[in-house]
Amino acid sequence: MAKNPVKVFVSYSWEQEKQTGVVDELERLCRQRDIQLIRDKNAMQHGELIRDFMDRLSGGEHIITIFSDAYFRSTWCMYELLTMWQKGSFHSRTHPMVVDAIDLQNDQYRLEITDFWIKEHETAASNLQGRDQTTVIKELERVKHYRDYYQNINELLNFAAGRLTTPLGQLKQQNYAPILDKISPLQDICDGFSDDEFLQEIKTILSQDLDRSETLRDYIVKSCELNVIPSGGLHGYMIEQCLQGEFVQIVQNLQSAFVDSCSSLGNAKITEIRNLYQVAESILSKLVLFNVKNEWMAQYRQACAQQDGGEYMLPDMSFASVEVVVSREAQTIPSLQYSHHDFNLQAAKGVTLESGFRSNNVVRDIIRRLYVRVMNQELSDQLNEERAIDTLKRTIAQRKKQKNVKLRKNYFLLVPNADSPLTDVTVQKEIKILLPDLSFVRIKSGHHEETFIVEDADLMVAISEFYKTLEEYKLQ
Repeated sequence: MAKNPVKVFVSYSWEQEKQTGVVDELERLCRQRDIQLIRDKNAMQHGELIRDFMDRLSGGEHIITIFSDAYFRSTWCMYELLTMWQKGSFHSRTHPMVVDAIDLQNDQYRLEITDFWIKEHETAASNLQGRDQTTVIKELERVKHYRDYYQNINELLNFAAGRLTTPLGQLKQQNYAPILDKISPLQDICDGFSDDEFLQEIKTILSQDLDRSETLRDYIVKSCELNVIPSGGLHGYMIEQCLQGEFVQIVQNLQSAFVDSCSSLGNAKITEIRNLYQVAESILSKLVLFNVKNEWMAQYRQACAQQDGGEYMLPDMSFASVEVVVSREAQTIPSLQYSHHDFNLQAAKGVTLESGFRSNNVVRDIIRRLYVRVMNQELSDQLNEERAIDTLKRTIAQRKKQKNVKLRKNYFLLVPNADSPLTDVTVQKEIKILLPDLSFVRIKSGHHEETFIVEDADLMVAISEFYKTLEEYKLQ
């Protein structure tokens, strides 16, 4: 039985929302977490009193408060905030964020807001002097509210100033996870490790990679200009830099260290150079996994877990980026291949069809391409095709179920566009019958999401430049 969605109210300034669009972003993200975000424009019925809605909001179990200067100067917002405070459990029920340049830690600002409401109260009270109070009941009620605001606002602001809030830029990068996780955490649904456990294993393997070449490790330390190895180890430092958005710099440091290591070894030490090449490539394949945003990955894995058809949707990205994302989801180590002709990056475990591809026997042609990619040999006419396909099916299934992440592989077909023959339901069904453990990945053309910590283009250029360097030093 499906559980009821978590109801969350949001208190915000309309004026500020026009500039930031934060509530719209939250509304989209809340749907992915089974959260019902209740805001005035979608919860109020025609003719309903605004005050009635605000009273319902202030009594909510969860209320996201979106603070701004406009918020603290709004009569409606201040009514909501004060009523929340008066109804108790303010700390546990509210989830604050600040969306403009106000500094709640600043004493002068807090006093300024207090003075603002004192002045509003004095002006309103002055306008009613000499009037028959029985004829201005609502206006008198407003004066009372203004008095309540200035008498309580300083305490409320001081309380808010004492709460740790994440800067808006970081909240956006993390898809508001620091707030939404406290309300309804994304469930990590998978048959194997959790995503955190998988990344922990990758960290361990990365540490082992660095130990495989003392020469390369020493030059990486030098390229990173580290006088002392951090307590988390060199692998921990490199991962942390990636998480901080410094992937390009780390790859350039690795690239530089590889070149310096090759120069120090000289051409005579062929075995060491081959090892150097393998280690450098292996290090990159681990680091790139940490560039997929954790929050985005959690949402994608949850969507994958709910998919029955084996076809997964991804935002617009390069083919090699698809390899990285699919590897992170399937908990495998990505493997990128290099085209010797035009130096394009390709996904080693994925197959895509060129735009405009046509074939008399689409299924047979795709199977032959897959066979080359998986088995590293052509499906020759001499081979029994039925037996070869059976071997291909068993190979894909066994590699996918390997317990050791170093051996585990996941293969996929990328549906490039709406004109591709892979969009044909009959073609997909035939392929799935032959290769049930093969995944289908569809790109939502023109649909962009912040999937990576660095931009997709920067990610791919950095990797491409790295492989160009490796290609130049590769032993023939």
